[in-house]
Amino acid sequence: MFHRKNILLVLALFSFGCTSASREKTNSLDPQIKIYSCLETIKENNPEKSLATCSQVVKKFPNEPEPLSDRSLIYTLMGENNLACIDVKNALNIIRSQSKNIDPLIKYQIKVRHDSCKKL
Repeated sequence: MFHRKNILLVLALFSFGCTSASREKTNSLDPQIKIYSCLETIKENNPEKSLATCSQVVKKFPNEPEPLSDRSLIYTLMGENNLACIDVKNALNIIRSQSKNIDPLIKYQIKVRHDSCKKL
């Protein structure tokens, strides 16, 4: 009985630690940065600011394809198609390597952008 309680406690602690660190991984990055922050400043017509914010999002959420997709759009708007295609390729690799549910719209956007990159 004692061993069973210890095992359950360890499993509970392990699963709690994994879920809290997976999506909202924090380090020295701005805690206000959220996964959807990439395009919040795009209306300000300051692509450099949008790119800087989005690069922080990509760094904070390295296993999520959405920030890479958003940053590829910013790169495209800035005329940096090669950098945009690198982000698209990385996002596609994340999608292919993960078994979790990923928004079908994000998958579609990445596929369309990947097809465009093949033509460059």
